Amino acid sequence: MELNQLKAFVTVAEEGHLTRAADRLFTSQPAISAKLKSLEETLGVALFDRTPKGMSLTPAGERLLIQAKAILEASNQMLADATSIQGTIVGQLSIGINSDLSFLKLPELLADTSEHYPDLQLSFVNGMSPDNITHVRKGKLDAGFFFGPCASLDVHTIHLADIPTAVVAPAGWGDQVTYASVEDLANLPWIYTTNRCPFYKLKEAILSDAGLEPSKTVFVDSEEAIRELVKAESGIALLRKDDAEKAEQEGWGTQWKGRTPTIPLGVAISPKRMQDPLIQAWLEQLSKFWPMNDTGKQQNAG
Repeated sequence: MELNQLKAFVTVAEEGHLTRAADRLFTSQPAISAKLKSLEETLGVALFDRTPKGMSLTPAGERLLIQAKAILEASNQMLADATSIQGTIVGQLSIGINSDLSFLKLPELLADTSEHYPDLQLSFVNGMSPDNITHVRKGKLDAGFFFGPCASLDVHTIHLADIPTAVVAPAGWGDQVTYASVEDLANLPWIYTTNRCPFYKLKEAILSDAGLEPSKTVFVDSEEAIRELVKAESGIALLRKDDAEKAEQEGWGTQWKGRTPTIPLGVAISPKRMQDPLIQAWLEQLSKFWPMNDTGKQQNAG
């Protein structure tokens, strides 16, 4: 029985599908199938029922999954302890990002980390806030930035800041938007992110608190797409306050003067990784650029 067999077992159990598990482990589906077959032969039990819809754990698989996770966690902790004993930080971390690199202060963080921990390699993966949290839970990411509250109780969350927001309209719409009522805003076209994005709920709150619905909406899936559509005079949108101020400075946007809510920015980490020297080193660097409010427990953020 090998650790890579156990990792394949746990990953397939979490994904419920061979192809998704293979993608997550950066290997092929036949390789995953071979590891599972070998593990089942070694253990003498069937771990999964194969169905047209995917892979489901057998009763024996459900029992052994708990032990497999414990073995992998012990192995990871042993590696972390060995790194700590050596007094060096060597390894890689994959960080999910949910916004612009400059806004998250990652260029400065990367440069400072390279100076203080030259053998710690950071990679940044773009994703939406809820996906970053999910991928941290499943072990696809070592940590992930997210906006809004975190509904997952099995991640460790650290609150970084409450980010101001603003409604931004095309620069030429200033006369009708700057001091508009909420009712007037509802009659204008809105550019929305998908309903999976925390900014969606904030936009909804601005109007729904007044019992209103936008007359027309366009849905996109990235901040850059929102900015481009505002520039193209396709509608108004809720952006970070710093984005809104930049829009005015660059001459393509104007801000509504009404009140808008803040949105929490946090980082999610698996509780099992919090004592990992790599995570501790990264958090030390992160705290230089984002003063932290570490809840110290698994709970909703924000």
